[in-house]
Amino acid sequence: MTSKLGESCLNEPKIRRHIILYEFRSGLPIFECYKHFCARMGPDSLDFLEFEFWWMRFSAGNFDLDYDRSQDPKYRTISDMPVHIFEKICEKLGDNYQTKYRFTLRHVCKSFRALADSWIPICKKLSISSPPNGNMSLNFDWESFQYQDEQLALDDLISILKHPKLKLERFHFRDIRRFLGELLLKLESLKIKIHIENAHWSQSNWECQKRFFPFYRAETVQMVYIEGTQEKTMKFINEIGEIEPEERILFSRMEITLRYLYIKDATKIIKNFLKLSNLKYCHLKADLRTTVQLKINIERFGAKNQFDRPDVFHYPIANSNDYFEIEVQRNGIRIERKSVEA
Repeated sequence: MTSKLGESCLNEPKIRRHIILYEFRSGLPIFECYKHFCARMGPDSLDFLEFEFWWMRFSAGNFDLDYDRSQDPKYRTISDMPVHIFEKICEKLGDNYQTKYRFTLRHVCKSFRALADSWIPICKKLSISSPPNGNMSLNFDWESFQYQDEQLALDDLISILKHPKLKLERFHFRDIRRFLGELLLKLESLKIKIHIENAHWSQSNWECQKRFFPFYRAETVQMVYIEGTQEKTMKFINEIGEIEPEERILFSRMEITLRYLYIKDATKIIKNFLKLSNLKYCHLKADLRTTVQLKINIERFGAKNQFDRPDVFHYPIANSNDYFEIEVQRNGIRIERKSVEA
């Protein structure tokens, strides 16, 4: 049954075009936009070809809602090809065509670009590199793209990062100082938040990573992996305690790997982490050589040793019914937030 909105608008082409434009600006693929339009206006309110005509005009950057279709050209070019036909052609390019040819197609014309940008990115791992004397490289899973033109590379990269359904398991970059400022400005201007599940940070990219903190969706980060020398790692941990609380949420679950760790530094790390109210889990992997003095130091913080588990301590969290369980072994330290059972 046609909705009341549809009944009042069926005979108003310009209103229908406004609604098509509204659906187009949602950023969803054309077929999803058409489904939403039919749900809003009624299943028989507009055939797909008419909807596609206006959607393709909008994707080409033409937003003239007063256009008279009697002015349609007698002959069309490849850029006027119906979307569903173009999709069928693309499918013949192979199983992974959306990744392999995405950037090639988006630079053919505006309508092809809109279609390619509507494809949901299926990559799980994204890495960027731009060595001082080399081409910029974008790597999506196993597909690599090389660019001499950094502006072209940034345009392609942003088209991926801004997709609302992008879900990355890993995001890595190195040697990107050349264009880092411009990339961050674009992320800020477009209000982009990146879905990332696992963050891998080391002393080589730490300074760059800090500038990306505001652009990560903190709720999607499942684990932060940190590697580096003992000196650099101590610096990382000190800085974690100094960043803004809303960004500190990124570090609720961490795995830190070191070759070895002195008791003095291990004590300082534990003391700092016990102050992080948002901490849920931390596994510090390192050779501790000895644990006797470290256990004494932990008890001095107010943690209680568990008599049935001599390597485990419970540290009560202020203003909470929760506590940190601290496990100390020769090969590392585990801190995990737990709740007192009722």
